[in-house]
Amino acid sequence: MLNRLLARLTRLAETFSSLVEEEDFRRFKEALLAFSTDLGGLVAGLIVASQLPMVLKASWTIMLYPLALSLRGNIGGVFSGRLSTGLHLGLIEPRFRGSTHYFKLIFLAMQFLTLILAFVSGLVVAVAQIVLEGAESFSYAIISTALATQALSIIVTMPLTCLLGFAAFERSLDPDVLVYPVMSTVSDIVTTLMYMLALKLFFISPSGPLILTSVAAMYSIAVLLLARRYFGDEEFLVSVREASVALLFSVSIGLLSGLALSEVRAKLAEYPSVVTVYPAVIDTLGDFGSSMGSIFTTRLAEGSTEARLNPSSLELFETVQIWLSCLVYYLVYGLIALTGGFKGTVVVLLCFLLSSPIILMVSRMLALETFRRGLNPDNFVIPLETTLSDSLTTIIMATLLMTL
Repeated sequence: MLNRLLARLTRLAETFSSLVEEEDFRRFKEALLAFSTDLGGLVAGLIVASQLPMVLKASWTIMLYPLALSLRGNIGGVFSGRLSTGLHLGLIEPRFRGSTHYFKLIFLAMQFLTLILAFVSGLVVAVAQIVLEGAESFSYAIISTALATQALSIIVTMPLTCLLGFAAFERSLDPDVLVYPVMSTVSDIVTTLMYMLALKLFFISPSGPLILTSVAAMYSIAVLLLARRYFGDEEFLVSVREASVALLFSVSIGLLSGLALSEVRAKLAEYPSVVTVYPAVIDTLGDFGSSMGSIFTTRLAEGSTEARLNPSSLELFETVQIWLSCLVYYLVYGLIALTGGFKGTVVVLLCFLLSSPIILMVSRMLALETFRRGLNPDNFVIPLETTLSDSLTTIIMATLLMTL
């Protein structure tokens, strides 16, 4: 048995050696470049840390923040996946003017999903607030804040996603590796800024709640008017139906992140360095899983890989490369968290080491199962994987902060 094991390890080493010569650590370099944008998540973290008293002012304000990040990231992830696959398959031309019917359809489908899910996320947090503290007067404002935050964020992030995808494709770079990691960070910064603006309007300006409600109402009306022409389109309905199942489930899971953070509000006030790295931490882990899932779903769509759970030697080699590039950034986050004490560093590194194997397995299983059922993996893999990674990391972080 020992001889067989040694023989297998020898063959694996030889395979990896040949892959190193052929690939030259291409995925490591691509991922290292793509994940570098996650450092921008530190900007979002610094914004939150600078406004920490306001963010921790009530249970709903801290509960809604991870949901806002998760929702924007998940819908952006679905759009990035559909955009990347569409570019690879020729369904989308890399331009805005004269864009294809398919591009217009998925663009408006994502806007429609944003409207529905922003309302649902606000409603879920409002109900949780009522259950926890009985603050019924806040319910209406929570929904308006959720809608206004997403409305202001999406008008910035979706056009940027398209521009990045088009530019990457035209330069023969892989949009599957580059688009979502870059845009998840940009989305975090934009969403954080818009959420802080919404909270300032709510708590400081007497007319703030009215302004938030007006923004939410205008966005809702605009989306419904633009999307209604596609309500009879089967592709539009399928896109919304498939993605909404995963995204609604992700909202439910995302609530766990909010509840976990609300339970450690006092600890977060003690460790602002952990708050600073939090958006970058969840970004990088989500990007790791989404990159692996997006590569796999594209290959399944192209027919260039087998639909099986066990990865090929090439896929295993690529996984190791992307995991190592991810680890590099977690070491950076750990050093930053060290400014608040050694405990912060331990929490950050354990979050990655405990979460990454689970996220990797889940993203591959989701891609495989949806493909076998004839569903579009782009509608399921990224939103579910991203939400799971966000929630898992948040829960592990909260647990470690309470127990270590």
